[in-house]
Order: sequence, then structure tokens, then C-alpha cells
Amino acid sequence: MPLSARVSLAAQRTIREAFLDLERTISEKDRAGLAGTTLDNVIKAAHDVEDQLAARQLLRNMRRLSPLFTGLQYYSKSIEVLCNGTPYLPWVWAPIKVILKVASDFVDAFEKIIAAYARIAEPLARFKLFDQAYSNNHEIQQTLANFYSDIIKFHKQAYKFVRRSSWKIFFMTSWGRFQRRFDGLIEGLKEHEDLVDRTVNAVHISESKKMREELVTSRREILERAAKDEEERTSNQYVAIVGWLKMDDSEQAKLFESVTTESQKYAGTCDWILQQERTVAWMRCSQESAFLVLQGNPGTGKSVLATNIATFLRSAQKSLVISHICTYSQASSTEYDQILRSILLQLVRSDVDLIAYVYEMFILKKKSVTSQAIERLILETIGAVSDNPAETKYVHIILDGLDECNEEKQPRVINLLERMVSAATESTSAVCKVLMTTCMPSSVAKKLKQKHMVSLSREKGALGRAIELYASHRLGQLRHRWHQMGITDTDIKTLESRLAEKADGMFLWARLVLEYLATNMFVQKNEVLGAIDTLPRELSAFYSQILTQLVSHFDKRSVARLRSILGWIAFAKRPLRKAELRSALSISSDEDKFHIQELAPSYLFLLQSPDSNIGLNEYGVAQEQGLVVASCLLSGLEIFRPGYPERDRSLRVLKGFHGLHLYATEFWVEYVLFLAASHHGLDVESKFFELSIQLARYLNSLPPGDGPLSEQTEDSRLVHLDRQPDLQNAASRILADRITMSEQDRTQPPAQPPERTICEVTGLSTLLSNYQHTVQSLLQLWKYPGVSIQELERFKQDFRSSAFTCRFPGCPFASIGFANMDLQAQHDQSHTPRVSCEVTGCNYPPFSSAQALRNHRIKHHNQGISNIKIRVPENFVRKTTRPPIPRNRGSTWAPGVPDTPVTKEEPVHTAAAPAVSKLATRCWNRYLNNGLPSLH
Repeated sequence: MPLSARVSLAAQRTIREAFLDLERTISEKDRAGLAGTTLDNVIKAAHDVEDQLAARQLLRNMRRLSPLFTGLQYYSKSIEVLCNGTPYLPWVWAPIKVILKVASDFVDAFEKIIAAYARIAEPLARFKLFDQAYSNNHEIQQTLANFYSDIIKFHKQAYKFVRRSSWKIFFMTSWGRFQRRFDGLIEGLKEHEDLVDRTVNAVHISESKKMREELVTSRREILERAAKDEEERTSNQYVAIVGWLKMDDSEQAKLFESVTTESQKYAGTCDWILQQERTVAWMRCSQESAFLVLQGNPGTGKSVLATNIATFLRSAQKSLVISHICTYSQASSTEYDQILRSILLQLVRSDVDLIAYVYEMFILKKKSVTSQAIERLILETIGAVSDNPAETKYVHIILDGLDECNEEKQPRVINLLERMVSAATESTSAVCKVLMTTCMPSSVAKKLKQKHMVSLSREKGALGRAIELYASHRLGQLRHRWHQMGITDTDIKTLESRLAEKADGMFLWARLVLEYLATNMFVQKNEVLGAIDTLPRELSAFYSQILTQLVSHFDKRSVARLRSILGWIAFAKRPLRKAELRSALSISSDEDKFHIQELAPSYLFLLQSPDSNIGLNEYGVAQEQGLVVASCLLSGLEIFRPGYPERDRSLRVLKGFHGLHLYATEFWVEYVLFLAASHHGLDVESKFFELSIQLARYLNSLPPGDGPLSEQTEDSRLVHLDRQPDLQNAASRILADRITMSEQDRTQPPAQPPERTICEVTGLSTLLSNYQHTVQSLLQLWKYPGVSIQELERFKQDFRSSAFTCRFPGCPFASIGFANMDLQAQHDQSHTPRVSCEVTGCNYPPFSSAQALRNHRIKHHNQGISNIKIRVPENFVRKTTRPPIPRNRGSTWAPGVPDTPVTKEEPVHTAAAPAVSKLATRCWNRYLNNGLPSLH
């Protein structure tokens, strides 16, 4: 009979697909070395590995591989008919050669892989008795092909484990994730083994076909269930990582979306950057142009161009794209620590093995989140982003707005990105490429000029065409208005060209002019066509003109107040809510008292009207804001103490006099340290210094709270307060208190102040608790004497979120807050490390502690009880504190190779002394609390 009549095409297709999948995973170098490998070659390689382990005194029981090699030998004879004329057959054993050789460098991994291959050997034992006459049966051929596919799948996964960059670091966590799929694979092999027997014994072919279809369905269900369980576990682990990092990436997503939306409205305005020569080289998946700087003056559209590049790369799906936007409008985005967390979170999110690694090595071990720890983690993971040893993974990192970061941190950011590029290159399986947008600040100009650069000042032709296209979109939307004034399409085209020419690459200037044309009232044609010539060319002059329109007819006092408003907008440590800003404006720097009696009215935010120049100096603004913050806290120390009349306190809070209290608690120390570390230093003659000393002495005189404070403060600026011990002590104490709160046990609920009254003040944290307790109490009221219903509702709208804030300093929601206590409690859950049950098929939600997980395993999985076997020797000596575990000398696989596995023995009942019972009880209690004790 011809060969084609004896071979199942479906079975051959199964084998071919499995082979090609493995071939894509194995690197070209290893592929060449494994081609034509015989089973004898693999056995010899295994003996060589054993000899090497013996020389290192790390022998393992490699005799366990003997059944595997025997089973593969018989199996290969059964499948020969399917592999004739193809290179498929040797690959059922060839990968074992390189896997054992590489894994032998890491004994823990080697042991796991040996044990796994020993389990695979069990179903293969059936082929020793297999009659080759059945090899021509199509149903049996499909089963044999499924055997081949499953074995190849394991080879592929094991190879990826040992050939992945930094594989020794990630192996144990990755193997733990794979264990469930491996169990399903072994179960499938055993079912295939059973199917072979039933098919051989089946009377009718239709019966065997039905059995195979049932097995296919069963295998699919098992794999789907394992995939679902793994997806849920990964999701829970990722949520725990987000909580551990205290990172809210939704703000970055909103920033990115807002910038991207602007460019998407006006199609084609950013296309030129995707065709720019150096940008194309950087975007290409290659090692060229690893670090690119996009340099341009403010207003040239760097952020829009950067987000457009990121969007293009993500749509191509050829690389991992990581982006971060630094902007003053979101103060936390410019902090070095937040940049680290943002990069790490996006890196980890790209690979489930990385998620498992971070979860097990950092969260379960309760490691602290420090900048140094995150830096090390980023450098470890950047080289391990590729999970396929045969493929190079490309990572494109886009950092927008370097110049908006703290000047002292800018070199550190660049250094980190350079180290990421180097770490990826050293891994040989990943390539990291960085794009940074900046105005080229002097602090890093020398370093950045050595990089590849796209200077927007040299791309004015492309920018001019983009501005002209942008103007065409904007002016076209108002075409009906222009036609009413007799402005033709030719006039509009001329206006577009003149606008692009005068903008000289300044996108922001062009946008302001177009906004001017869209919002002002024009009657005559010449007013529109001549507007470009009448408006100032420089941005500073344009802003000055706008400001002049705002402050015309203002007196000196009004100008000072406008300067204060602009100062808070420009230099506040975080964006303020209107209620906070009204409270801040109510404290005057010219008055000695710091208790507010009247709140600044809200109409101040609606005024438009000026002929005056307003200059803002960051140092001066910080002095003014620091004074307001210190005054707010001093007032709070008086108002929120237990002895202050409750009605008066409630009225002051309801009127919003203490609306700045949350901000003041967060940033008083920051103002002190900023001014102390500045070029001018602290002005000891200023009112801010006077009130800060008063506040510091008050805080230092307070009794300490419960629990020890952290000895680490992690702020180098404290050295600038050496001459002011009162300020230094108070600042150190506050910083230590924050670190202590960050490191507290996250599994415990927050300590609640007494319901009946506010507590004694021991520091700024308890002072804030008293303030929030007061707000929470007022939120529950529907009316209050002396306050109208409208005022009470306005208070609830303005201050509801300030009453329910995250208890962990550094979390964005410690400032943003929540609308109610339920949302706050739900958020607090994200900071709690979650531990999932590893038992296959267990659907219990993650547990809040390792102890809870152990109790669950004992109760529901019967783990931890039957496996505890403590043998008490007959000749027990009372001074012995830990009984030894008996050991067996096992048989050897090769001459002279000892095998000494630890064996489990049945309990030996003896008349033990009381000390023995105490010892056993102590060991059992230690197991329940900490896991199985070491009894060596």
C-alpha cells in the first residue's frame, strides 16, 4: 500500500505545527548544534552533566532520567511512520541536551526540570509494550502526534526558562506559574496513554474516534480552565503591585489622552516627525540611534510630537512602548520617584512572568519601596522583557518634559535611562531605545549634546508647513463667518501662509493667534487680515498683553492679590482646589494674626480686567506661600485641640477658614527645606521664618505618639537646617513619621480616632486626623445653627474629599481623597499585599496574609498535617533540641554516583519524655505560624 494511504495528514499537521513552534523559539546557534542529535548523544550529554555536578559536589539523582530515555526510545519507533522524510523526530529528545547543560548551573532549576522530565517518562512507559502493527491506524497516529506535541511544548517552555536573559533570577517564579499548565500537560499525556490502549482494543473505529474527540474536548477544557485561573491570578498580583508601588497611572493616561486628542483633531499636523530621518532611525527596530533627544523651545509642540510618535509605535505593535509625561500641572509626574514607578509598572505589565517575580520577591517578602530598590528592579527586568530566546525584544521609552523636573534630579533621570540602554544591550535578548524631549536646560546640556538630536530650530520648514495645515483646519471651521465679511478662500489661504511665516516654528504662538481670531468680534475684513501684524511676535509680549487686559483698572492691592493667585497657580506643590485657594488668599502676609475671620469671596475667580506688569519670583512666592501654610497650621493647633469650644470649631470649618489644612500638613516641611536649600537660604528676618520657628517649637514640645519612629528620613536637604535645630528636629520628626506610616503593616485597618471627641495632638498627623474627624462629623448633618442650608451643601461639595484621604503618605489619593468612607476603604485594599492559593482549581479570592493562606490550606486542602512526621529516636537525649531526620542511601544510576534523597518515614511511637512532647508541640506551633521548621 502506498505511504500516503498509511499516514494521517491531520497527525502530520499536528507534528509539523509543534515542530515549527519550537523551531521559532530556539536560537539559531542552538538550532545548529542540535540538528541531527541522536538519543545516544543526549544520554552522553546527561552523563557529562552528572560528572560536572560531581566535581562541584552537587550531585542529583539523575537516575530519574533513565525511564525517560527508555520511553523515548520505544516511542520513537512508534512514531517513525509519521516522521519519515522529515527532520521532526530528533527534536523529541534533542532539546534535553541543551536544557540540562544550561540548567546545571543553577541547582534549584536543575532539580525542578529533572523532576518534570521524570513525570513525563511515566506515560511513555506504555510504548514498551506497543505493537508496531497499530502504527498505521489513523486514530492511533493522531494520539501519537498529540504525544509529540505535548512533549515539544514542554521542551519549548523549559528552553525559554533557561535561555531567557537573567533566567536564574526569574526561574522559580516563572516555574511556579507554569506548574499548573504542566500538571494539565501530564494529565493529557496520561489520558492519551489510556486512549492508545482503548483504541487498540476497540472493536469499531467509530468508537475509538468518539473517545479521541472526547479527549480533545477534555484537554481543551483543562487548558481553558488553567488559562482562566492564571489570568485571574496574574490580575490579582498586578493589582497588588500597583498598591505596593502606590502608583495611580490613570493620571498619566489622562495626560497622554489630552495631548493626543489635540493632535488627532487636526490630522496631518504631526506626520512630518514620523518621516524625519533621525526619528525614523530611532523608531526602527534595530540597535542604531539608541538615545535620541528632541530639543526645542517652549511652545514648539514637543509634547504633541512625542505622544504622536508613541501612538504610532503602539499601533505598529513591534515593540514595547513606555511613555511618561512630566508636567507642572501634575506635580507628582515631575518627581524622580514617580518616574521610576511609572517606568517599572509599564515594564512589568508587559510580561506575566515579571508580574509574578515582583509579586513573590517583593510583595510577599514585604520589602520597602525605595528609589534604589525600584532602580535595581528596572535594570533587572529591562533585559528580561523578551520571553523568547530566539527573538530580540525592542523597548521604546519616551520621556517628555525633562526640563520640568527638579534641576537636581535631571542628571539622575538621564543616568537611569542610559543604564537601562546598557543593561538591555548586555542581555543580548533586548534592545532599549530612549527618546527624550527637552528645552535643553543648562544642567544637562553638555551631556545631552553628545546624543543623537533632532533640533526643532532646524526643522522650521516642516514646522511651518504643519502650522499652515493647523491654521487651515482652524480657520476653515469659521469659514461661514469670514465669508460674511467678504473674506475669500484666497484671503484665508494668504492668512494661513502669513501666520505660519510669522510663527517661525512657534506652534503655541500660532494657537494663541487663532484663539484670538476665534474669540474676538470683528466687523471689517481688514481687522481680521491685519490681526497677525498687530499682535506681539514674542510669547512673553503676547502674555503681557493678555495680562494687561486682565489687570487694567486694578489698584495696587488688587494687583498684589492677583500676583498671589498666579503665584499659587504657578508654584503650589500640587494643584489646589478652589476652596483651598480661597482659604490661602484669606491669610494676609501684612497682618500679625493667623486666625482667619473672613473667607475670600469666590467672585475673585471670575474677574477680568489692566496696565501693570506682574513679576513672579519662585523664592519670593515660596516665602509667601510658606507663611500662609505655617499660619494655617498654627491656627489649626489652636482650633483642633480637645479644649477648644466645639461649636466655634465647627463654624470655622463650615465657613472654610481651614480649607488649606490638608495642603499645609503635606507641604510645610517641603517649603522649609526648599527655602533652606535654595541659593538664598532661609531668611531669618522673614515672617515665614518667625512663624516656622514658633510652629517647630510647638511641635517639638508635644509628647510623641505610639510606636517607634523610623530612623531614616531620606532627605539630604536637612543638612541645611544644621544652624536651626528647632526646625531640623521638627522636620526630621515629621519625615520619620511619614516613613513609619508608609512601612506600617498594611494588613491592619487604620487606627480610628475616638467617636466621641477629637484626640490629643501629638504631631501633624494627629492634627490632620482631628481636622478630618471634624469634617466627617459635619458631613453627616443636614442643618447647623448659624449656617444656611445652601452654605452647608456648598461645604459638603467643597470638602467631602478632604475628609476621606489615603492613610499612606506618597499615595496620590492622600491629597485627592474620596467622596465617602466606603471608597476610601476600597482604595486601602489596593495597598494590602494579597496572597493567592497555589492549589490547582482553587477559586478562593487572594488572602491578606501568609498566615491566612496557611489556615486556608490546612482547612480546605488538608495540607500541612499529614506531611508532618517527627521521628523520636529510642535513645533520645534530653539536651537534644532538634531530632534528626533519618536519611537513606539510595541506589546509583552510574557507578560511584551516590544518591541521598531525604525519605519520609512513618511516625515511631515511643514512650517519650515530657521534653519530647514539649519539643514536638513547639515544632508544631512554629509550623502553624511560620511553615515547616528546619529540623537539621
